[in-house]
Amino acid sequence: MESNSLRRALTLTHALKTAVAQGDWVQAAALGDERSALLMSLQPGQPEEALAMIREIQQIDRAVTEQIKAGKEKLEEHHNCAIRRIDSVSKYHSTAML
Repeated sequence: MESNSLRRALTLTHALKTAVAQGDWVQAAALGDERSALLMSLQPGQPEEALAMIREIQQIDRAVTEQIKAGKEKLEEHHNCAIRRIDSVSKYHSTAML
């Protein structure tokens, strides 16, 4: 992989981290798609400078994965709360019709 492409992948990784931190999932997905093509073109036998960038990308990916898991759990919590509220309103209306 050319050094410029790897630098672009690293730049996209930083932008992806920012998008995830802001909860901008659409932007994060677009950045991830663009970055994937660059990372998929990696070849074995990279120079040390490239390996350092790859390790940085991997480190950021681990942090982003944790943020995504936390965001997913928070979203699930909000969803479950909304379902309970809907169920409560439904029971209230059923009781009111008696």
